[in-house]
Amino acid sequence: MTRRSILLLFVIFDSTLSFGQKLGDYYVPISIDSTQGGRLKFLSDSTVELSSIPRHMNPSIKTVYKYTSTDTTIQILPEPLTNQDSQPSGLYVHSLVLKTKIDLTKIDGGFIDYKKSLIYVRHKDFDDNPDMAYIIDGETFIQDMGVTNGYGLIRKSPKKNKALQKKLKGIDIDNCTIEIVKGLNAYKRFGIKRVYGCIVITTK
Repeated sequence: MTRRSILLLFVIFDSTLSFGQKLGDYYVPISIDSTQGGRLKFLSDSTVELSSIPRHMNPSIKTVYKYTSTDTTIQILPEPLTNQDSQPSGLYVHSLVLKTKIDLTKIDGGFIDYKKSLIYVRHKDFDDNPDMAYIIDGETFIQDMGVTNGYGLIRKSPKKNKALQKKLKGIDIDNCTIEIVKGLNAYKRFGIKRVYGCIVITTK
């Protein structure tokens, strides 16, 4: 077998492993309306940490649960583990209590909770301030959103997209429809890169 054939087989094999949880990475939920809920962090092949999203001056609350996994799904069980069972690295406060199990469907780069219309994406795959996509009559324009700090203050102003500005100036706002699409809806229509939101403008 040639070196090129071995490399091709490795790429194919590696791509088949992309549908699954990455240990130690945070997955954040995005709803159709906003970012909500707690983060997931898979600690092992059977334990997962559910934690609140940290806010300024408010520590993250963490709880560890057991989960089961198949090739296409993950099921998080509602009974929290004790500190001894989970072997946590920090203090776990059992305040994020699940009342029912969570059923997740695996996708490339995350998971979907169809019951709650949530999509979980791996935090490290996105910037802290993800770019905004404007989709105008099927043409996509990417708008940089700049950088803000923990207080919401701008640290770096957004870069102007001159092509987008020119396009927007030519649109008659009375003769178009404007949609803001987020979360699971955005994933279904435009793929996982657009889950944080995009603005769809269709002229009449």
